[in-house]
Amino acid sequence: MFGKIFKNLFSRDYGLSATNFASLLGYKTWKEAQGNTYAIFFTQADDCWFATELPDGQWAVWKEEGEMPYPFTMFSTWHEAIGHLRGLFDETALPESHWIMEASKKKLRDLVDKETQIQILLYGNALQFACETLGVKDMRIREYAEVFTVRMEEVYDYALKHGLPQSDLMRDPLIEGFHYYKKDGKWHTFFRERGQTFGEKNFDDEELGKRYIIKTLVQLSGTGLY
Repeated sequence: MFGKIFKNLFSRDYGLSATNFASLLGYKTWKEAQGNTYAIFFTQADDCWFATELPDGQWAVWKEEGEMPYPFTMFSTWHEAIGHLRGLFDETALPESHWIMEASKKKLRDLVDKETQIQILLYGNALQFACETLGVKDMRIREYAEVFTVRMEEVYDYALKHGLPQSDLMRDPLIEGFHYYKKDGKWHTFFRERGQTFGEKNFDDEELGKRYIIKTLVQLSGTGLY
């Protein structure tokens, strides 16, 4: 339900009214305001409360109800804004599932160094990391590019320097998944699923083989980034 609400708000063309609202918030365009707006909770009537970080560092709290420009209340800090919204939420006695607070992705993302991002893409759970970092419960309403800011070349450089990820797949050819191993000076790769082997590739060139393996591992992380 919420995904539909969110996408409608952030994909509809509101025209001049959206530009006027953005201007009141201190932005030149509605797109700029969108990029600094976070969904907090939605009501039984499918109206949603948002918090927008303003250019001067303050926060505006507003509700998507009626026509733009929406009335809003100003707060000096994120914590004050969220405290106010949580108070409103508690007063409504809505189920906790309606509280879908998104943390400020920009602030949280900036705390995640590139090495950590690369390690998650190569070895970790990208979905879990994205949800925990963004503070959203459903990544269908967000993009992984808001979390992972590294370039593919940086991932290549890191893996070539520190070595390819090790896993049980490299030792047991019967385990399902993406397999890769080096034998007789060549890199060998294949996929195994439901007892079937497919997509076999062999690389005489060391770097080409590693680049293919690295790219495949990142693609398998499910981010759709590369």
